[in-house]
Amino acid sequence: MAQLTFLGSCREIGRSGFLVEDGSESMLVDYGVKFQDPPAFPDMISTDGLQGIAVTHAHLDHSGGLPRILLRDSDLTLFCTPATRDLSVILLRDMHTISKGRVPFSRKDIMRVKRQCEPTSYEETIPLGRRFEITLFNAGHIPGSAMVSVRADGKRILFTGDFNAIESQLNPGARNNLPRHDIVVTESTYARRINPPREKIEQELIETIEMTMARGGVVLIPAFAVGRSQEIMCILERYGFTRKYPIYIDGLARKVNDILMRHPQYIMSPHTFERAVSRVRVIEDHTDRVRAVRRGGIIISPAGMLKGGASHTYFKMVHDDERNSIVLVSFQIPGTPGAELLARRKVTVGRRTFDVEADVFYHHLSSHSDSRGLLTHLLNIPGDPLFYIVHGESESCDVLAEKLKKNGRRAVVPETNEMFEV
Repeated sequence: MAQLTFLGSCREIGRSGFLVEDGSESMLVDYGVKFQDPPAFPDMISTDGLQGIAVTHAHLDHSGGLPRILLRDSDLTLFCTPATRDLSVILLRDMHTISKGRVPFSRKDIMRVKRQCEPTSYEETIPLGRRFEITLFNAGHIPGSAMVSVRADGKRILFTGDFNAIESQLNPGARNNLPRHDIVVTESTYARRINPPREKIEQELIETIEMTMARGGVVLIPAFAVGRSQEIMCILERYGFTRKYPIYIDGLARKVNDILMRHPQYIMSPHTFERAVSRVRVIEDHTDRVRAVRRGGIIISPAGMLKGGASHTYFKMVHDDERNSIVLVSFQIPGTPGAELLARRKVTVGRRTFDVEADVFYHHLSSHSDSRGLLTHLLNIPGDPLFYIVHGESESCDVLAEKLKKNGRRAVVPETNEMFEV
């Protein structure tokens, strides 16, 4: 009988990792990191009998430990979309740089992700050893993100990874007619949240930008480098702003744009994205940053929570002018500068606290399904599966489990390193 072990992401967001074993063979789904001091990884597993690693998507809480395990076995193979492979490499390099090398692998080891990867398409079924088969389905979270379906011991297990059933200007929504499964391991990030309609959020964002431009201000949009920056670009292209106002892109988002231009099959509208990329102005250095603020326009720059990156530089230049606007477009984790800005209209950078005169707006463009979307998508999976709830705060995991039970489904919230028979 096959066994499923939850190596991480239990009652927490971070260090996702799931081990499936059947006899002498095993396979891994995700192997991520949780950012704390020091960074936390799932427990190391034996690579004896390990047939491969399937990766749901590039975000570091799912991919950040991959070099750590790949360096143990040069014959071990990763299975993920080509976009996930390439995005994982640049995010891992960025993590290595920011941590000043205080991670359990070298910069050279990061290239194992590319060398040891077998690029895998959506809907493609691949045999893994003698015991497993894997199939990837579109997850709608970021370009190239996937749900991983594993067949083991005659059972079918779905690992949703992070998913969004609602299409955006950047991503098609997650596949909604999934095949029958016996077990579903699902995220629960926004199990306690209802998101406004996406069209309403986009319209409010556009109105904020128009208002700021009309009074001669600068719009600073701190945004995640992977996914959110590109979605903002597509929204601005759709509403004609790329031809109306100067739009600047900075930081790691520049490299992400280059990667996604090579993988247009994962974009909702490749033509819209290509036009947006061709029309935005790329920031190369500090001189460009100063010039962009002086000339005015819309600046898209990581990091999404104002936690480092070029966004710190821009913040210092725009925070004290009431004509300007700082627009946050993603969830702000408590304790981050972005959360402090929303709560107090102050931001602490280093040892200095800045009072903010600029307008502050919050237009949350979620890349996860909300409470209703999660439940609807999960209940539509045929086969009366047993649900295991992970990747959420403890309360969110419990809430989703209770909602599933109220709908007549079986649901369990596992603990770290807990093992179950499949």
